[in-house]
Amino acid sequence: MAILPPDPVYCFREDMGHIHSLSFCVRSSNFVSHILAGTEKGTVYFWDLETNRLQHKQEMGKSIQALHSFDFKIVTQEKEGCLKLWSVRKSSYEPEKTLTCGAGFGKSILVEEALVVPQENGRVDVVDVKTFETIRSLAPDRENLGKIMALEEVTIGSSCCIMAGYETGDVVLWDMNTFRPCGHLKLQDQLTSITYDPVSRRAVAGGASKNLQLFTVDSSYEMAVKLEISITNEGCNVVKLRPDQKILVAGCWDGKVRLFSWKTLRLLAVLAEHKESITDVKFSPHPVNYWKSNIMASSSSDGLIALWNIYN
Repeated sequence: MAILPPDPVYCFREDMGHIHSLSFCVRSSNFVSHILAGTEKGTVYFWDLETNRLQHKQEMGKSIQALHSFDFKIVTQEKEGCLKLWSVRKSSYEPEKTLTCGAGFGKSILVEEALVVPQENGRVDVVDVKTFETIRSLAPDRENLGKIMALEEVTIGSSCCIMAGYETGDVVLWDMNTFRPCGHLKLQDQLTSITYDPVSRRAVAGGASKNLQLFTVDSSYEMAVKLEISITNEGCNVVKLRPDQKILVAGCWDGKVRLFSWKTLRLLAVLAEHKESITDVKFSPHPVNYWKSNIMASSSSDGLIALWNIYN
C-alpha cells in the first residue's frame, strides 16, 4: 500500500499571484518571526509566523526575483537588474540605496555580510551589504557562457569559494582568497539551480531536463559528475540541501516538491500541495515558536506558500 504524502502544516493564500522568492525573517537569535514573499507584480508580503496572518504588504519594485532579510533591513533584486536596500521608517520600508545588477532570473545570495550578485557578461559582483558598494568583481576565464542562473557558496576546508552556474550548463568556481577562477565543469544546458554540501563536498544541479546531476569538488578544486538522479517530469527550478545534510529537496516544474535522502539519494516523499511550478524553497534558520520546530517553506507560481514540518 502506497504511503500518502504528508500535508503542509499551514498554507498562506492571498492575492499574491506569481511568487518568485522567499526569505525567513530572524528577529531574535533563537527564533524566526516572519516569512517574506517577493512577487512578479513587485509586492512584498510579510507573513507573521506567530499568528499565521498577513501583517504587511508593500510595493517594492517590479518582478522581485530575490529577497534577503537581516537586521531589520531588506534587500530586493528585480528581474530588470535593480538591487535595493530597504530600511524601516515608521510603519513601512523606504529605499536607502540602489545598485545595478545583471538582468534575468539568476538570484543573488547572502554570504555573511556580503551580497553575491549576478552581473552582465558572466561576471559576479561581491557587494558589501551595509554600504552597498562593490568590493570585488569576479570574471570567468571563458566566453559565451550566457546568463548566470545560479550562485552558491562553496567551502572546501578553510577556503571559501563562489560557484556560478550558467544557462549553457557551465559551472565556474572562484577562490575568494585570490578572486580568480579555480575550477570549471560542463553540465547539461539550461541549468537553473545548484546546492552544495561542505561536509561531503558533493553538489547537485537542477535544470530543464528530467535529471538532477550530482558532482563532487575535491581539495584541488577539480569537479566531476558522479551520477544522475531521475525525476518524473522535465524541469526543476530549485534544488536545496537541508542544513542538517539529511534531506535533498527538488522543487519542480510540475508543481511537486520531491524529497530525497541525502545519504542514499532514495526518493522519500513527493509533496503535491502546489498546482503550478515551484519557484523557491527555504529552510528556517531557527525554530518557529508556533510549531516548536524548524520548518521548510515552498512557493509557486500558483500564488501559494506552503509550510512543512517533515522528517525533523
